[in-house]
Amino acid sequence: MKTKIFKFAFVVAMLGSLVTTSSSLSAASPTGKWRGSWNSGTTGHSGPLRARVRQVDHDTYRALFVGRFAGVIPFAYPARLDRVAGTENRYTSSQRLPLLGTYRMNATVTNSRIQANFRGGRDSGTFNLSR
Repeated sequence: MKTKIFKFAFVVAMLGSLVTTSSSLSAASPTGKWRGSWNSGTTGHSGPLRARVRQVDHDTYRALFVGRFAGVIPFAYPARLDRVAGTENRYTSSQRLPLLGTYRMNATVTNSRIQANFRGGRDSGTFNLSR
């Protein structure tokens, strides 16, 4: 009898642990303001980067990345971030930019970081941002 009670208590404790763990691993929302940097792996250029992200619907966000090239030339990169099916924190983007061609981005979002890889034209690199 004591063994059955112990097994029951163990199963209840494990289920409680799983419920607590799954709720603490809920999806991180990219919504909000971010700061960081960009880096071109192709040219070696880099610079400061800011982003403002707003939610469109459950799986879609609009982001505006604003930075500087060569320390003084400002740029803005608008992006639609679409959640990758079956994931909670991965997003993709494909955006046609005048004179530069189509840029594609894959991003991973946590509560405190956005890490993204981009590729377009003859360039590729990273965005690294934090709250």
